Formats: sequence, C-alpha cells, structure tokens
Amino acid sequence: MTDWPSIHQRVIKSFRAGWERPHPHAWDELLADDVELAQPMLCAGRGRELWWDEVSRLLAFLPDFRGEVLSWSGRDEMLFIEVAFTATLGGRPLSFRAIDQLHLRPEGTLLRRESFFDSVPLVLLVLRRPSVWPAWWRSGIGPLVGRRRWLGARSGLPGARRELPGARRGLPSAR
Repeated sequence: MTDWPSIHQRVIKSFRAGWERPHPHAWDELLADDVELAQPMLCAGRGRELWWDEVSRLLAFLPDFRGEVLSWSGRDEMLFIEVAFTATLGGRPLSFRAIDQLHLRPEGTLLRRESFFDSVPLVLLVLRRPSVWPAWWRSGIGPLVGRRRWLGARSGLPGARRELPGARRGLPSAR
C-alpha cells in the first residue's frame, strides 16, 4: 500500500524549495522525465527539457521571481498547492497567487502539473510599463507563439516545438 501522506510531504518540501530559490534544475528530483506541463505564461508540453527552457525564460524576464507555498491538500495521486508568487516588474512589486494541480506517481515523481491563475492583470501591467517591453520580448514569454518561433530561429533560444495541441496561454495576474 502506498503511503500517500508521506509522499505528499516529500513533494511539498521539494516544490517549496524549488520556488524559494528557483533555477531551471531546482525541481529535477521531483519531475518525471516525461512530465506533462500545462501552465499559463509558459509553453505547455512534455519533458524536463521543456521545464528547463521555460523556467529559464521566466527568470530572464523576472530574475527575482519567487514563490511561497501557502496551503496544500492531497488525496492519493492528486495534490493541490496554493502558491503566492512575487517579483519585480519595471521597478515595481508584482504579486499573484496560483493553484497548482499535481498528478503523482506512487514513488512521488510528478507526472503532470497544471497551474491556474488569472492572466489579465499582468498583461495589463506589461502593457502599461513600456520599460519592460524589451525584456518581455526577448524572453519569449507570453501569448505570441509566432514571436517565440522567430526568436528561436534567430537566436538559438528554445522554440515552441514541444507544445501540446490546444495548449492554453496567458500571463499570471498581478496585484
């Protein structure tokens, strides 16, 4: 019999540590090789390499991006985590909350992460702060898929080649 409470505790500890000091490989012990990712602002798709690419893009745009686990709930292979994210955008504080739904294997590796949050407020913040437009454009983050393909072709940055069909896009909200 699987000890899900113990697995949940271990996953939360790893998830929390990754967001306290984020870098592309901060979640390597947590992610299955074929992890499926569905997340606003970042490309949806499969695999650790996709996660590494997308976290690199996120941190290029928001270098001080951090997350704090506020609460969580789990039952068997399903885990829900409420996270408060903070960063600086154009010299001003940015904060938003997200709910991550994690699907786990019995050994505690992550099969799927789906993140949920309202993207409209951050889109509006980016639009109102022209000083962040160059960094936003260079990062490849955001809803303009064609821009990302163009950036990838021109600069060698990862493109959108691993996106899932029908993947949702957006940006996190800001308050």
